[in-house]
Amino acid sequence: MEKVKEEIKCPICNDIGWIFKDNEVVRCECQLFKNTEKLNKALNIPKKYYHANLDNFIPNHPSHHVILTKIKEYIYSDDYLEGKGIFFYGKHGVGKTHLAVSILKEFYFKRGITGLFYDTRILLYDLKSTFEGSSSTRYLLDSVIKAPILVLDDLASERLTDWAKDILHYIIISRYNDKLPVIITSNISLDEEDEIEIVDSIESKFGKGIASRLNEICIPIKVEGEDQRKSPFKEFWKGGKK
Repeated sequence: MEKVKEEIKCPICNDIGWIFKDNEVVRCECQLFKNTEKLNKALNIPKKYYHANLDNFIPNHPSHHVILTKIKEYIYSDDYLEGKGIFFYGKHGVGKTHLAVSILKEFYFKRGITGLFYDTRILLYDLKSTFEGSSSTRYLLDSVIKAPILVLDDLASERLTDWAKDILHYIIISRYNDKLPVIITSNISLDEEDEIEIVDSIESKFGKGIASRLNEICIPIKVEGEDQRKSPFKEFWKGGKK
């Protein structure tokens, strides 16, 4: 009886689970499917958002269903190949980061693309702490610039130094030139004329050059809704219960 040849599921490692990369043997990306924690770590997702995905995003505003539809259309389109990203903006606690993390995971599961998540403030701190021309700084900066999909969380939420602006300029312009998409969350808008309770804009923080590029490469999506970060304990004690 002729033996049926098993179909190889991973063309990268031929289902061995290991590959030779940069003069060393490393675990193939296909193995990340088998361990959720390893996947989250590979994408640099904070523990707080390990659970986040599109299925467990709870809509609490009429616009959320439209937003979820737009996100799914983006994931299944080829817009990202031209460097098209998304700019989520709105008040704190409305689910912007949850949505951004979900997109990162969907790109991995649906397209096999391993992206990178970074809180902007942590990224700037990590770069600043090693910014002496060391190889670790260069490696970190290169990984952020060259990641197939990059999430920059909480962009420009605080006052930025000239150094911080220069670094963010460099990252955004490098990715813009290489047609690599960036998913951004922010509590400031892309448009100065936006009619919400947001007084700052990307242009006022970074200038016209960056604002113009982000307007070109990012789909602006305003996220509204209830603040999901409100502690249930506050409501408990406000009710006079003990």
